[in-house]
Amino acid sequence: MIKKLLLAVAAVAVLIVVALVVAFLSIDAIAKRAIEKGGSYALGTDTSVSSVSVGVFKGEFSMSGLKVANPKAGAFASPHFLTLGTGETAVSLSTLRQPTVEISTLTLDGLDANIERKGGATNYGAILDNLARATGGGGSTPPPAEPSEKKFVIRQLTLSNIKVHITMTGPALPGAFGETVGKFTNVTIPIDRIELKDVGRTGEGVGGSGVTMSQLTGIVVKAVLAAAAERGGGQIPGDLLGDLRGKLTSIASLDTLMKGGAEVFAGKVGDEVKKGVEEAAKGIGDALKGVFPGGDDKKK
Repeated sequence: MIKKLLLAVAAVAVLIVVALVVAFLSIDAIAKRAIEKGGSYALGTDTSVSSVSVGVFKGEFSMSGLKVANPKAGAFASPHFLTLGTGETAVSLSTLRQPTVEISTLTLDGLDANIERKGGATNYGAILDNLARATGGGGSTPPPAEPSEKKFVIRQLTLSNIKVHITMTGPALPGAFGETVGKFTNVTIPIDRIELKDVGRTGEGVGGSGVTMSQLTGIVVKAVLAAAAERGGGQIPGDLLGDLRGKLTSIASLDTLMKGGAEVFAGKVGDEVKKGVEEAAKGIGDALKGVFPGGDDKKK
């Protein structure tokens, strides 16, 4: 009897060890699926990531090759809505098994975003509309988080080496004027970095606070687009800028998850924006010469 009991206990122990080994070996795949599922749900478009590495014993996490596709409707020309080069973080080991994981630093480097308008449609429109619904913006109520879904509190979230491309396509205009206008409507806004602090810390400690993966995805997207709207106002046409800002205000619910908002460090972007506007204005002026009779005549 005792021998059978010992054998049963040994069998259970082996099963537990096997389960732990399987869980350990598959933790990267689990994290990868969580990121893709959270991003796709929040933004309403395909989100994929090339690789994810979770260092359980070191409290480290890294990923690369994250890509958010453009909405399927619209046939946009840009290759993607947003991509990420690499992401790295340091995790508090003591909270890994808790419902809310505390992260001291999360750095997302090499972000590349496209703001595109094609005819009367924009690639960010459907994405931000879906994000508003997913996060409870615009009067909607977001679905409750699953009981097993992890939440995160991030002491410092840094987005670095950001490029936002503005592209507007429509009927082609002939000659030098059309060429100059084309350059003016295809510009790149560089942003050195964006820093956010205490993301998800809505209460004392980590209990009852934190953001889901979907909410974190939304915070990153909103921070990048808001920084582009702020720093690239001189290069983004007024109607497009107004529409973008209007869409961003519809997801104001995310702002409550960021204490103090975002601090944007744009480097020399201000000078580059000014230079770009001046060059475009000069180019348009030169292109207009000869288009209107007497436009470049000098008084004798």
